[in-house]
Parts: sequence; C-alpha cells; structure tokens
Amino acid sequence: MKIRLTILLLAFVTIGFAQKREFRKIENAITKGDISNAIEIFNTIEKSEVEDQFKGQYNFYNAAALIDVTGKTKPTLEKAYEALDALKMAESLGYTNPVLMSQVKSYINDSLLEIANTKLKAKDNSGALEIVNRLSDEAPNDLNMLYNAANLAYQVGEFEQAEKQYAELFAKGYTGQTVTYTAVNAQTKVEEVFPNITLRDVSIKTGTHISPSESTSPSQLGRIVTNLVWLQKNNDDIDAAKATFNKAITKYGDDKSVNISKADNYLTLGMMKEYEEANKALSEEVKDPKVYDNLALAAINAKEYDQAIKYYEMSISLKPDNFVSLSNLGVAFVQKGNLESTSAADQEILYKKAISVYEKAHKLDTSNKNVINTLVSLYGVFSMDDKVTAMKAKL
Repeated sequence: MKIRLTILLLAFVTIGFAQKREFRKIENAITKGDISNAIEIFNTIEKSEVEDQFKGQYNFYNAAALIDVTGKTKPTLEKAYEALDALKMAESLGYTNPVLMSQVKSYINDSLLEIANTKLKAKDNSGALEIVNRLSDEAPNDLNMLYNAANLAYQVGEFEQAEKQYAELFAKGYTGQTVTYTAVNAQTKVEEVFPNITLRDVSIKTGTHISPSESTSPSQLGRIVTNLVWLQKNNDDIDAAKATFNKAITKYGDDKSVNISKADNYLTLGMMKEYEEANKALSEEVKDPKVYDNLALAAINAKEYDQAIKYYEMSISLKPDNFVSLSNLGVAFVQKGNLESTSAADQEILYKKAISVYEKAHKLDTSNKNVINTLVSLYGVFSMDDKVTAMKAKL
C-alpha cells in the first residue's frame, strides 16, 4: 500500500510540473507572437488533469483558443459566449496578466460585435441588441460598450433604452475619444494596430515592429448630446431637451463636437434664428469635409434627411471626388423619398437626384457592387431598360 501511494504521489507531482512547463511554453510563444503554436500547445493539455493552481491559466488560454485569436476561423456566437465565460472564470480563479487579458478580451468583444453586425444586416435587430447589451452588462464600467449599446438601441428604435444610456454617458462626461497605437511590421512593412501601448512597445523592443505612432479619435460628445436632445423632444419632454443642450454648451463648450452640433440642436428645438446663425458660422469656420460627413451621419441616424442632405452636399462642395459622401448622399435622397410623408412627385425628384450622385460615385469606383445594385433598382423605377442591362452586366 505504501509503495502504491508513493507512486501515485509522484504521478501527481509529474503532472503538475508538466502543466507548469506547458503553460510557460505557451506564454513564451505568445511573447514571441507565435499564437498558433501557443494554441497548439494548449490543446495538448487534458482539462480533467489540470490542478487547481493552474485552472486560472487554463481557463484564460481556453478563452483564447475558443475565440481563435489567430484569426484563422470566425467563432460562432456560442463559442464567443463560451470564451467570455472562460475569461470570467479565469479572473475569478485569480489569473492576473492585464496585458494578455486585455488582448483576449478585445478579441472576444470584437468577435461578438461582428456577429451583432451580421445579425443587424439580417434584420435581426433584437438578436444584435441582445449581444451588445450583454457585453455592456458584463462590463458595467466600460463606457465604450455602453456607448455601443446606446447607439444600437437608437438605431433599431429602442428609444427608451437609448435615452437612458445616452443620459448616463452625458452625465459622466463620456467623449468616446480613444487612442490607437500602431507600428509598422518590420517584415511586411504594413502598419498594424495594437490593443494597447504595452503590446506595441514590446513589439518595438523585440524588433518585430518599427515606426511606432498613435492617434486620438474625435470626440463623440456632440453626437451623444444631439441624439439625447432629439430623444427627449421625441418623448415630448422639451424642457429636458433644452436643459441637456444648455448644460452641454455651458459645461462642454470647449468640446469641438459639441460646438459643431449646435446648429442641429437648435433645429431640433425649433430655435430657427439661432439655427440660421449657427449654420452660417459653421459654413465659415469648418473647411474639413469629414466634419460634415460626421454631422450628416448623425442626421441620418436621427432620420433628419434634409439635414443629412445639406451636410453631405457641404462635404462634397469641399471634396467633389469623395466616394463615400456621394454614396451616402444617395442613401439620404432614397431614404427621404421612401418616407410616407413624401409625395409621389417629390419622390420622383429625390430618386432622380439619387441617380445623379450614384452615377458620380460609380465613376469613382466602377466595381462597387452596392452602387451598381442600387443604380439597377433606381433605373428600373424609371424603366431605363438599356441602363439596367448595362449596369447588370457589371455585376
């Protein structure tokens, strides 16, 4: 009996040392950027044999394997959720490596958001919103995810949720500004984005990357205020809408996005004199077409198609060969034409304007399938059979 116990004890010790070696190999592979090898090593570990002291590490690497951080395969919704649960388990079991945790969490979030976008395109609005809401609930302190949830709720018409979440973001002074860390791959010469500055700097030190750089995204506070003001007015709470706008101007007057959004908010609040003045100042001060593109996108999200058309036209006046602006202007014309309140005569005018801008966009990118398909549909409305045939030949 004593001999058997000794052999059994030695067997457990051997397993423990083996696990320790394997996890070290995994971390070394990750440090070198060889993620495929790291996952391959992980897959040799038998879950049932993992000791308590290694379960945190095991769950962490299980999350990475499930989400396939190599990018070779796209995870299903079930695997992405399983990875999310495994990562939570790793944290609860005391696994602490903030850099690696941040990296894998970013992969999981991006994968789930991609799945949500796929559901959105398939008109599964509730399925998409459920995913984003879960991500927000899983990380209550992550205001970026709360912003994603608010935007999606607004987009799919869940206005009560959107108003509540935008109000929370506004109260906390969230701007949505993020810093993107990049460096050029020394071998491929392609600029790559890193999830955080630590990983970027490690890559620079090891020599795998060169030419580090970083950029800060524009503030989204103006969009939050604009959407919140519109939601509050839409909810027949004009006093709350005015209070939100006044607070934004008073407290965040130095925020460029808030100042740019003044005209839209004056229009929403019915303050036409102020709207005209702000609009005039805007045209004199803003010379960057991207500014107008952002304003137009916010207007489309708010279904303010007249405003979207105006801003896209202002953008195009500064940069006539802007394919994206031309395409989106076409969208605004079509969307306005599709409104129940638009008369048949006005719809015809709007559709013809859409044809004009889509044709200009097509000249800039003759292979874009979305533009081609849209022109086929629009030509069909006016029985332009020759143009329909010619455009279909390009598909």
